[in-house]
Amino acid sequence: IAKDKGGEDFTPIPAAMHHAVCYGVVDIGTQPSFNNKFPARRKVIFVWEIPGVLIELERDGKTVQLPRSISEKFTLSLSAKSNMRPMLEGWRGRAFTEDELDGFDIQKVAGANCLLNIVHERKNEKTYANVGGVNPLMKDMAKLKPVNPLLLFSLDDFKGKITFPTTMPAWIQSLVMQSDEYIAREQRAQQAPATAAGHAAGPDGSAYDPNAYDSEDVPF
Repeated sequence: IAKDKGGEDFTPIPAAMHHAVCYGVVDIGTQPSFNNKFPARRKVIFVWEIPGVLIELERDGKTVQLPRSISEKFTLSLSAKSNMRPMLEGWRGRAFTEDELDGFDIQKVAGANCLLNIVHERKNEKTYANVGGVNPLMKDMAKLKPVNPLLLFSLDDFKGKITFPTTMPAWIQSLVMQSDEYIAREQRAQQAPATAAGHAAGPDGSAYDPNAYDSEDVPF
């Protein structure tokens, strides 16, 4: 069990294959490129919780134990050369059909279980935990429901001013705020009110279907 010690570094999640649940799919918009060789591209962050690795946190004056979380950023593309497409196909255990490639809703992966391969990288005398691969559960493994509320956010949901879910971490909000879409829509928001908001839904929310996990072998 790791503990939150007010800003101190956490022990990295152990390098191993972990049973994980995706609880966050966040569109962070077109991010600036700091390399002239690569154009700015629209990005998405996937967030997983690992129930087998807990952390102690202070919430509302109480000490609680919650699953450790890890995230990974991808270019929002299902092209043959993208990194997101092989990740999702490895996770679901089969390739996308042509129809699915025509318009796949990535928010469908929220709540889906997987085996998450965590690998360690040593950099600047620190050890970082990274996602090395995402695989489907073994057939005899029971599916878990996410402990954290689902975090779903898409910039396409907004016509005017963009608002953030209360559960969105500040570091993700900062990434969204530097996107081309956020900057442009904030300018337009001077004349139009907010018309939608990203949403976080728990087990009783409309974005969460408690029966979805048992109906199909393919998680999404």
